[in-house]
This record gives sequence, C-alpha cells and structure tokens, in this order.
Amino acid sequence: MTPDVPRPAGKRALLAGPMGACLANYDFGIYGTMSALVLNKVFFPSLSPAAGTLAAYGTFAAGFIAKPLGGLIFGRIGDRFGRRTVVMSALLLMGVATVCIGLLPTYAAIGVTAPVLLTVLRLAQGLAVGGEWGGAATLAVEHAPEHKRGFWGGAVGVGGPIGSILAALTVLPLSAALSDAAFTSWGWRIPFLVSALIVGAGLWIRLGVDESPVFRREVAPAARPSLPGVIRRNGRQMALVFFIAGAAGAGIYLLNTYTLSYAVAHAGISRSTMLTFSTSAQVLAVIAAILLLPRVDRIGLGRLYQVSAGALAVLAWVLFAALDNGNAALIVVALSLGQIAVNGMVISSVPIYVLLFRPADRVTGAGFSFKTSDAILGGTTPLVAGVLVQATGSGWMVAAYVTVLAAAAITACTIGRRLLPRTTTVPAVVPRKVEA
Repeated sequence: MTPDVPRPAGKRALLAGPMGACLANYDFGIYGTMSALVLNKVFFPSLSPAAGTLAAYGTFAAGFIAKPLGGLIFGRIGDRFGRRTVVMSALLLMGVATVCIGLLPTYAAIGVTAPVLLTVLRLAQGLAVGGEWGGAATLAVEHAPEHKRGFWGGAVGVGGPIGSILAALTVLPLSAALSDAAFTSWGWRIPFLVSALIVGAGLWIRLGVDESPVFRREVAPAARPSLPGVIRRNGRQMALVFFIAGAAGAGIYLLNTYTLSYAVAHAGISRSTMLTFSTSAQVLAVIAAILLLPRVDRIGLGRLYQVSAGALAVLAWVLFAALDNGNAALIVVALSLGQIAVNGMVISSVPIYVLLFRPADRVTGAGFSFKTSDAILGGTTPLVAGVLVQATGSGWMVAAYVTVLAAAAITACTIGRRLLPRTTTVPAVVPRKVEA
C-alpha cells in the first residue's frame, strides 16, 4: 500500500488518541498523588511537612509550565510534517521521562541534585504532553467519519480519566499493602516504572495508523504559515480555548490531586480511604462518559459543556462541606458527580479545540492554547488551593476559586457560541468565518 492510498480508519485510529491521553493522565496522576503523599519526604526532607508538600506541588506545576512550549514546538512539527510524527515522538519522550523519575536517586543519596533532576524530568514530561495532546486530538478528529467527529474527538478525552483510574489502581494496592516506611523507601517508584507498559501498547497501536487524510489533502500540498501568522489569525479561537479549558483543568486537578491531601491533613480521613473514594468516583464517571460519548454529536458540544461546568461549580461547594464534616457518603456522591461533570466538560471540548482551527493551524493552535490554559489555570490548582487553605484555614475559598473559573468558561462559551458548531457534523475544512 503506497503512502498516497491511506488505509481506511479503523479501531487503531480510534484508539490512538485515547492511548496518549491515558499515558499523560497516568503520568501526571501518579506524580500528583505522590506529591501529596511522599515526594515531600523523599526529595524535600529539610523542609517542614507543609512547606515540603508545597515544594512538591511546585515541581508538579513545573510540568505544566513546559506544556505551552511543547504545544508550540511539537505543534509546528505536526502542522508542517504530519500529525503521526508528533504522536509517536511525544509518546516516547513522555514514557522515558516518567520511567526515569521512578529510577531517580533521592535527596538522601545525591543531595540537592535530586530535586533538580526531578524538576528537569517534570519539564520533559510537560514538553511531551504539550505536543502529544494537540497531535492526538487532531489525528483522531481528522480520521473520524464526518457524522462522528464528536465521538472520536471525545474518545481522546475519555482516555485521560482512564489513565487517572489506572494511576489510582496502581497506587491503591501498594498504599494498602506496604508500610509507610516501605512505601516511602521504594514502593513509590513502582507506579512510575509501570508506565513503560502503557508506552509499549501506545506505540504498537500508533504504528498501525496512517497519516491524517485531511493533512494529506489540505495541508501537505500547501504553503506552511509562519508561527506569528498562526497566532495572529487565530486570536479569538485561542482565547476561547484558554478559558474553556481552564475550568475543566481546575476540576481535574482539584478532584484527582488536591482533595487527597486536604482530606488527610484537614478532614482526618486516612490516605487509603480517600484513595478508595476517589478511585470509585473516577470509575463511575468513566462509565458515564462512555455511555454519553455516542450522544455527543446529537446533544451539541457547547450545550453539554455549559451544563457540565455549571454542575462542577455547585459540586465544589458540596464536596468541601462533606470533607469538613467527614460525611463519607456525601464525599463519595460529590466526588462521583464532580468527576462526571468534569468528564462531560472534557469530551465535549476536545472536538471544539480542534475544529475551531483550520487544518494548517490545528495542532499548533489547539495544542498551544489548550496547554497554556492547562499550565496557568489547571496545573497550578493544587498549589493555589494549598496557598488558599493555608491562608484562610478553609476549603471554601478553593470552592470559590473553582466557581470563578467555571463562570469564566461558561461566559466564554456563550460569547463564542457562534464559532461553535451545535454538532460536529461540519466540514473538515472549517468555514471562513471561523478562520478569521
């Protein structure tokens, strides 16, 4: 089969996007969990427990700082040389960085070099994730049948929660089976090393996927626009993506990362109990997302996102009330509904991010604007939440912070509604009014 005659998109093309998102969320989920539980002791032992936790969250945020740069670097590669090149190279870099974290010597072994190397590896992870997402989302949407672009693009969003579940399922048995001393000594390394299995599976799937037919037809034969031209032409779309992505990112890292440390430190809930609650909520939310996916194209992307963002804003207040009161049943309900709301936001927004941009700008425009928001508004959420709680002694300020981000996202969705298709049954080449 020649390169000019691509194979019909099949199961591998549908799975290629979710696999990368799965690894990204697994890696970042593992790191976020370990930041809350053990990295402060292993890499920042000279600091107080509270300061060490904030330092660990700082390295967690460092990975997000590199994401926009990764979106630009890999985005230009994807728009100039092909989406497939990006998803293969970024997946490999992401996996290697995560495995290296699992092999990294601790502060006790090599001193201050340990946290420095940890930060470097987190920056490498961020670069890879920043490039991986734009390429994977674009490849999925451009391979999709015209009437199923919401389904295929949304599937990339479902891959992320599955990765978070795998991260929790890897940590939970270790946390329960090992003593605190064993977990702190060597047990924390195992989840990082397990990522090699996901990388292998992802590479195998993506090796069997052809280049995007839209890239072959619309982008490869054409002149490539300059980076300043891409940014200048897509200012409105990039601003819209920034605010829509911010609320979803904050919700993800609030529910998957910060609530764990808050429950242990302020609500008197054990680490293993909270991990069980969180994992159960994520499993229920993924099931709900999978059931919702086939209906995304009929419901309408903007409508589904706005309803989900409003639900997240309300549930943030319910969750912190439940945590402060130690109400286990209400904690599980709030976590589960919150995860369902976040997943609704994610699966409805991924196709939007891609389809708002014309083919020649998609990997750069979608990846850079999404990952910039992820870095500024999403990845810093655990750090911001920790500072707010330390300053006020209450989780209510964190709930207020999430509410503000959700309101901004809903407003952006409303203002930009004319740029958003009600369904994703739109031409592969976006109309001129969306390109402007």
